[in-house]
Amino acid sequence: QERRSRARREVPNIAHSARGATPQVLRGHVVGGIEMETAICGASALAYWRTPPVVRAICFSGDDATDLPVDGRRLAEVRREAHRELGIWRHGSLGISAGRPASSAVALDVLDAAARIAPSVEPPVDVLVSSREGRRRSSLLRPHVIAPALADHELVRVTRTLCVTSPELTLLTLASSLTLAQLVMVASELCGTFSVYRPPKSVEALLEELNRDGLLPRMSSWVPSFEGGALSDLWSRPRLTTPERLLDLARRAHGRRGCRMLERAARLCVPLAASPLEVQAGMLLGLPPELGGEGYAGFSHNHEVVLDVPARRIARRAACRCDLFWPGEEGRRALDLECHSRLYHGGEGQALSDADRTTALQGVGVEVLLVTYGQLESPARFDALSGMVAEKIGRTPPSHTEGFLAARADLRSQVLVSWASLASGDGR
Repeated sequence: QERRSRARREVPNIAHSARGATPQVLRGHVVGGIEMETAICGASALAYWRTPPVVRAICFSGDDATDLPVDGRRLAEVRREAHRELGIWRHGSLGISAGRPASSAVALDVLDAAARIAPSVEPPVDVLVSSREGRRRSSLLRPHVIAPALADHELVRVTRTLCVTSPELTLLTLASSLTLAQLVMVASELCGTFSVYRPPKSVEALLEELNRDGLLPRMSSWVPSFEGGALSDLWSRPRLTTPERLLDLARRAHGRRGCRMLERAARLCVPLAASPLEVQAGMLLGLPPELGGEGYAGFSHNHEVVLDVPARRIARRAACRCDLFWPGEEGRRALDLECHSRLYHGGEGQALSDADRTTALQGVGVEVLLVTYGQLESPARFDALSGMVAEKIGRTPPSHTEGFLAARADLRSQVLVSWASLASGDGR
């Protein structure tokens, strides 16, 4: 009882996600070299990192709620409606006894933090345990064994009694349950500047109302995308990690489960993608042929091209960012492959017409091609796109051998999927 009372006190979130470019990681979360603090991991941790700070503020009074321009009574009503939608509230103190017995201490820590993690996580919640003896599942918990020393320096505090794995450790705990292509996709999201998240209906309605009134706050530089006034599931945010950090953790986890997959994913991940469509196009075009890609490596996401004076006059800006950018080689012009999607790509295009942008970039020696999801989805149209890209950058498309076509079909089946469901497990 004393432990529950202590855990229920609201405390400051001293390592709020996305404070700056990367999250602050706590130090020293191993007690006696054996027992770890309770931490959510895997798909549950990914769901947590995908959740915008403004959503957590709306759903929980301790997360910057004072920055919300919302009447207290209205906010309380929205929270009540949101809580009815969120599955973790179906678990009371008896939830720990459903199914096989789970660690009561871990279960209490999760339940005591329910208000803060509810917008992200649905049960069973993925949690870290330090030994196989702790691998007892319940309807509330789904334990994962990890060496305590590996979790040290890789836990970020959520409440006084609950942590979340760092973005890097989150990927390591996901590695054994995903294919290489899926892990590259999730790594690209965490190393990118976007998140895919759909809030509870009541929260969604409030966000749309605040946006219409020009009152929607930007918390920790997270910015939602709207389509005709309706909230989409795409959010812009600072990147949460880098391929270099992923490689560092993979090396420190040498010999442990998932480390080799994480290392391969980190080497294949191209950072700073701003939308799922950019990642999908980049993987299909850039991965090596043995993995089913076209092998057109060497591009970067959201490369900034500085415009000269005439181009600035046309574009009415000093620079343009290119979704997929291959630098010019051997006398060839550079190539900008622009990803166009009503759902996933707005931003600059809303203020700058395609014609102005293309003319400005061509004026400084950059070729521009436009790509849509439909071009990626259709094998015939994708072949035509691949040929055009190859011609522009001076490469040769891969031979359509039986082995390559099988690998490409497998890659396409994994990449061209609903992003919201990617590695979601049983979380939101």
